[in-house]
Amino acid sequence: MPDNRPVNRTRYEKTHTVVRRKKKRINPFRLSLILMFYIVSIIVSFLIYAMNFDISSKVSPSYTESTGQTQENPVIADPDADSAPEGESRGEAAEPSVPSGTQSKTNPVPESDAQPESYFDSCMFIGDSITSGLSVYKVVPAARVFADVGLRIDNIEKTPVKNQGFDQPVKVMDAIDSLRPENVYILLGSNGVAWYNNDKMIESYGSLVDDIKTKLPDSKVYIISLTPVGKMKENIDTIENGKVLNSEIDRFNERLLALADQKNVYYLDVNSALKDSSGKLPDDVTRDGMHFNSEVYKKFVDYILTHTAK
Repeated sequence: MPDNRPVNRTRYEKTHTVVRRKKKRINPFRLSLILMFYIVSIIVSFLIYAMNFDISSKVSPSYTESTGQTQENPVIADPDADSAPEGESRGEAAEPSVPSGTQSKTNPVPESDAQPESYFDSCMFIGDSITSGLSVYKVVPAARVFADVGLRIDNIEKTPVKNQGFDQPVKVMDAIDSLRPENVYILLGSNGVAWYNNDKMIESYGSLVDDIKTKLPDSKVYIISLTPVGKMKENIDTIENGKVLNSEIDRFNERLLALADQKNVYYLDVNSALKDSSGKLPDDVTRDGMHFNSEVYKKFVDYILTHTAK
């Protein structure tokens, strides 16, 4: 049967009012937890950032060991410097250090007591057209000169050259085996300094010097500086037509000097001895701005005879 009892509306409304009020009320404990979680998240994020920043700014142990620096005094790389092989500065080749266990020679070779012309009988000269002039003008015995026009440092060990002492053209290293000279002079690079890769030229120089020292450990090896050029050579319009600058020659000679120090051999600064006051080969001693006359060759060999290592 249906319940026809009167409803106590006052009690019913109070009960539902309480329920509605409970639904609208926010739990203060839950709010505190949310706020605390938010604050902790911020703090943790900051600590992680700070720790990562600190780690990235420290010098690694391997870096410290390789440079010999402490973490308190790290070596800081120049951010503007170009990448280069160890020991090299930007745009220039490295000046190699003398290998450990060897004694650095005094370079360029200083002036010494003059040797007699018979000294050349103990020598061997390797080079290009500049070197061949030593025999052409008979200032050095032709049998002691192994040179040819256009001969380059990168092909010197593979290219046979003519020589009066041999019936057939002979390779330089074979001639060294045969003659066993006490003094070896090298002058190569005049034909390539303006256009050929200078790094490869220096590398080839180093290989030639190493090979000679291996075959002749008790002989003296001299690297002769490239000789200067005259104004007419510098004034040619393009490199393709033969233009060479004395500034290029000077830079290459600096590298030859550094190489001589590295290989513990001798360096002769003939270049300075042949320059005039303007820093060039005098115009009146050359027809093409590069090759010179007999008078200059006499000065050339006089320099060699008065600059020998002890």
